[in-house]
Amino acid sequence: MLSLKKLLFTDLDGSLLNHHDYDYSSAMPAMQRLNSEQIPWILTTSKTAAEVVELKAELNNPYPFIVENGAGIFWSKESLDCDLLLKSLVSNNASMSAHANIENWGDGFQYLSLNLVSLPQILQLARDYKTQHGIDYLGFSEMDAQQVMGCTGLSFENALKAKQRNFSEPLLWKDSEQASIEFKRAMSRQGLQVLKGGRFVHLMGLSNKGLALKVLEDYYQQAWQSKIETMALGDGDNDISLLEASDNPVIISSPVNPAPLVKHNKVFVTQENGPKGWNQAVLDWLELD
Repeated sequence: MLSLKKLLFTDLDGSLLNHHDYDYSSAMPAMQRLNSEQIPWILTTSKTAAEVVELKAELNNPYPFIVENGAGIFWSKESLDCDLLLKSLVSNNASMSAHANIENWGDGFQYLSLNLVSLPQILQLARDYKTQHGIDYLGFSEMDAQQVMGCTGLSFENALKAKQRNFSEPLLWKDSEQASIEFKRAMSRQGLQVLKGGRFVHLMGLSNKGLALKVLEDYYQQAWQSKIETMALGDGDNDISLLEASDNPVIISSPVNPAPLVKHNKVFVTQENGPKGWNQAVLDWLELD
């Protein structure tokens, strides 16, 4: 009989990181416990790879990570079996078979894109629609670092990293709800989706955090030759696919956003916000056999 191993996936902003100041100190006990038990905890975020790499080092997290709402899986070179990862992707999304490719990124990292539409194509489609219909939004690609600082609270250095996008375009939506619905429909016809996050809506291909979870769950199941139990933690609508794909979904209470509507018979909502709620939920899970 195969042994049971654990795998954790976590959103960052509003979950592991405090919504207002990005502090994570309240979650340190659970992070240390995960590392001591060698349980991979996979950062799964709307952030860019450039933003996550430095944070991973700060958190002492050596594991793969998922960026831009599931559009890309990144890992340190040589830390994953690339052939097995490609096999896991195709087995979870057959349409990716002709597009699956491992790319090098930065200093010592590799990545796998889960998107069928490239970022330049996405930006062009959005610009064309914006021009034709006169809608009001501001995309990250249109902002300078100072503007990104102003709408995110990030430092100048981190704002520059937030602009280093590989797969998706965050939009600061300024138009009506009806215009948003029409934009979403139009982008859907182009093979794109519009996901609502904590501060922005994200225009991207048809990848999602839930698919990325399934690819890595399948990868580890094959690599370890073991059954896997997953936990996922998140606080926003862009975490719904992640939470619903996991065995143990945890909604982190938010001081600013209503809880996402997650269809799962084991969904749990924390009492505490942000990293305090995250810490307690993870420690409780680790106590279970």
